[in-house]
Amino acid sequence: MKKAILIILIIFINNTVFSQTLSTKNKRAIEYFNKALKYYNSYNYKEAVYWSEAALDKDKKFIEVYYLLSDIYGENKLYDKKILALKKAISIKPQKSALAYFTLAKTELSIGRYEDAKQDFELLKKYDVQKRYLKSINKYVTKCNFGIEAMKHPVNFKPVNLGKNINSQYDEYLPSLTADEQTLIFTRLIPSGKISYDGTVEKQEDFYFSKKVNGIFSKAKALGSPLNTLGNEGAQSISADGKLLFFTSCEYDRGKSYHGLTFGSCDIFVSHKTGKKWSKPKNLGKPVNSKYWESQPSFSSDGKTLYFASNRPGGKGGIDIWKTVMKKDSSWSQPVNLGDTINTSGHEQSPFIHYDNKTLYFASNGHPGMGKSDLFLSRKDSTGHWEKPQNLGYPINTFDEEVSLVLNAKGDKAYFASSKKSEFGGIDLYTFEMTKENKPQQVTYIQGVVYDKETSKRLSSVIKLINLKTQKEVALASSDELTGRYLVCLPAGENFAFTVSKSGYLFFSENFSVQKNDDSLKTYHFDIPLSPVKKGEKTILKNIFFDTDSYELKKISFIELDNLVKFMRNNPKVKIEIGGHTDNTGNEQHNRELSLKRAKSVYNYLIKRNIEKARLTYKGYGSKYPVEKNDTEEGKQKNRRTEIKVL
Repeated sequence: MKKAILIILIIFINNTVFSQTLSTKNKRAIEYFNKALKYYNSYNYKEAVYWSEAALDKDKKFIEVYYLLSDIYGENKLYDKKILALKKAISIKPQKSALAYFTLAKTELSIGRYEDAKQDFELLKKYDVQKRYLKSINKYVTKCNFGIEAMKHPVNFKPVNLGKNINSQYDEYLPSLTADEQTLIFTRLIPSGKISYDGTVEKQEDFYFSKKVNGIFSKAKALGSPLNTLGNEGAQSISADGKLLFFTSCEYDRGKSYHGLTFGSCDIFVSHKTGKKWSKPKNLGKPVNSKYWESQPSFSSDGKTLYFASNRPGGKGGIDIWKTVMKKDSSWSQPVNLGDTINTSGHEQSPFIHYDNKTLYFASNGHPGMGKSDLFLSRKDSTGHWEKPQNLGYPINTFDEEVSLVLNAKGDKAYFASSKKSEFGGIDLYTFEMTKENKPQQVTYIQGVVYDKETSKRLSSVIKLINLKTQKEVALASSDELTGRYLVCLPAGENFAFTVSKSGYLFFSENFSVQKNDDSLKTYHFDIPLSPVKKGEKTILKNIFFDTDSYELKKISFIELDNLVKFMRNNPKVKIEIGGHTDNTGNEQHNRELSLKRAKSVYNYLIKRNIEKARLTYKGYGSKYPVEKNDTEEGKQKNRRTEIKVL
């Protein structure tokens, strides 16, 4: 559609009968106006402005010229001049300027002049506006009111440029971060070396990464093959442990991208990191990808939930946020729309699920906000439902388009891209301290190496984190098969059972109680030796719990006991001894009897789960074999334990 059609609409649709009669009789003015239109349609804005001004010299009340100038200034982002041109047109024929008022008010809103925009939207209501337009006008008035109030109560916002090691003369955007905040991956728009039809150098999107050295991000490097190609790669999400990269690749030819076949215009791909090498990216396939647009993935720290944006059918508006869950066979579940609380009739996109797996940050133009697109957060309540989204406030959000951000695990620092105060050119990456009201739940992490106790060989293993209160699995991870390294997130304020298992080895268990702390949060480094399944090897069941002086199993012990049941079923030839141990408090005879009864409680649980009696024995050792000194409460706690030994 040619631009002139837009001009005609502005000129003639004013709730009046359609007429092609111009507002001037001056032939020279009309001649100059037609020349201005001709240059406008050929994108020669300088000449279009020149001949428009020439037309106005012949007739200052030539209203159509002001509408043309408003379009020219708008396309060149000269919004102050556009507003002046519209106001001049309105002043000439205020009684026939409904659409002009609407355009004026929207322009004022687009540059943050909320008071002026509200006044002009209210004036527009005096016209005989149809109901469907009145609804839209009221929506804009609501946005004006929101902007006015938000600017009265600004939040603390002091962005800091990430510096020359990250930013360059090119555009850098879409940051993603590992939970330990040691690896930053982002998208950079660089020259491709190809020349386009208009003689300019074409550009392409590639991934770059930076590692922290002594607390400072090192010089960013290209991620390289097989992730970077001649095409565009972007909108990536790195897993909490840095071993999975989900990203978007779009078709360059019908049904093809540089990473393989696609189902729609843009699809989500994944690459696995083993040691220092990334695997060839794989399309997630159906049902995640469809013939529609799927993009902007965000992978949860639970190790199995993927959030993404899509315009597929079944949504609430244009672009919605969806989620899918990885099943036990590594396939993906049918995506589920996040519903009316999150999604609107507008666009919701750029999801970022924080490491707490409860706080979702996203961009929206459908919820009440200040501009084209604002940043919001929503928290998941105890029932798993999303709460009403909360605008991050001014000046994090402005009249402009705010698209995406990510946070560190602790939740006190955000990373985002902006061109507003670029120090290196184009779009740069920044960080800022997140305001208290916009912080997620604090998260720390446990990391280390899994290895063979006898040979020190690094091992791959399955790692699970279970909330002891809810008895639900909150994270599923694995250790690297080459390095043995692992990382699992631990949300603050919760108690967790932590288990590590591998075929041919005794499973390992630990528990963590992570307290909330606004100042600092301890991180855990824990190297895990796994014992091969053979005679004499032992492991402590650290998630077996009893009340003081009781031998009745607490319900939170069932998680650990079920792991033991699974181990016995996976190793049908193994026989074990269940050993009960206490500290040295009180009478030793009583301690021995108590430890025996506790061991028998575990024995009885296994029998009820159909583990053969012939494979089980139990003993009570009292305080005879401590693993720590009994002179501290911590030492005594470690001595009160249940062990299994391979017979």
